[in-house]
Amino acid sequence: MNILFVIPTLQQGGAERVMSELANEFVNQQGITVHLVLLADSKDFYQINKKVIVHRLGFKNTGKIRKLKSEISTFFKLRNLLKKQKPTAVLSFMEKYNVFTLLASSFLGLKIFVSDRSNPRTLPPFHIYLLRKFTYKNAAGVIAQTSLAKEQLWKQTKNNNIKIIPNPLRNVILFPEVPKEKLIINVGRLVPEKGQKYLLEAFSLLNAPEWKLVILGDGPLLQSLIFQAKKLNILDRLIMPGAVKNVDEWLARSSIFAFSSISEGFPNALIEAMAAGLPCVSFDCDAGPRDIIENGRNGFLVPNADAILLAKKLDEIINNPGIGDHASNIAVNVRTLFSKNKISKDVFNFITNHEITQKTHNS
Repeated sequence: MNILFVIPTLQQGGAERVMSELANEFVNQQGITVHLVLLADSKDFYQINKKVIVHRLGFKNTGKIRKLKSEISTFFKLRNLLKKQKPTAVLSFMEKYNVFTLLASSFLGLKIFVSDRSNPRTLPPFHIYLLRKFTYKNAAGVIAQTSLAKEQLWKQTKNNNIKIIPNPLRNVILFPEVPKEKLIINVGRLVPEKGQKYLLEAFSLLNAPEWKLVILGDGPLLQSLIFQAKKLNILDRLIMPGAVKNVDEWLARSSIFAFSSISEGFPNALIEAMAAGLPCVSFDCDAGPRDIIENGRNGFLVPNADAILLAKKLDEIINNPGIGDHASNIAVNVRTLFSKNKISKDVFNFITNHEITQKTHNS
């Protein structure tokens, strides 16, 4: 069996991490040959098993004319590669490159599967939106990360073979010897969609002066968040060390995870915190958290962007740690539900047996 993956690069990012993990998992299965096609010229961040056959097509974005020539060259390199390899199945990630792959495989009789990796309510550029609408109909199947993504994709493409397969969980390192501190933690880029401004507001409303708030991440909103913390008189209880490599140690030290995103594709940071055994409170944003958290059972959902209700729920967990402990004891089941082994099997079964697994949108 010959499986071929397509993605622009292996630079640092969520889609790139998932693609690299799928390739590394697939190649360890007996009788499977895995090809990984990297469309663009770039340095790799993620490591790939040496058994994976990597094809670097060398697209370069250098000026309008050269870029166009490079796009045309890359298009035919991909098409010729598909003709030569005749893969059992092809899986492509990210809207623009999914369209590119579907067009390059036209009339070759191949089974092309695609997966969008962004917020389903965020529309791509208009020309990509139109091309996606027409090309996705010809895809053998589409992988959606969440229920909302499936709903939106069906409305936009009318492809009847859409399956929800979430991201695999990375290996979260546990530190059982690390004592818990009175820390509420958030992990995410400092950008508007991550909603840290609402978290700062909620933290300022807590009746818990001995608690501190940790925000791990960097981004363009750093100075505005610091300014907001000063205005709210909580700067002395705010810890912002930037983008750190020892996230898991911070999770081990912390007692509550607050997920403040107001817009998401798939919330990796949330399942990582659940896997670390933290009680998690999340905004019920447009996609992601409601597919993972059963409110009151393995975590807590509050209305999107509502800082007051977020504060109330955080106060409740601080004052009644038993409810947080109960939720976190169930939350750790994400280690199994989103394991790399399970998710890779789900993807493998979908793209290699799509006639068997094919379902309509309503089933």
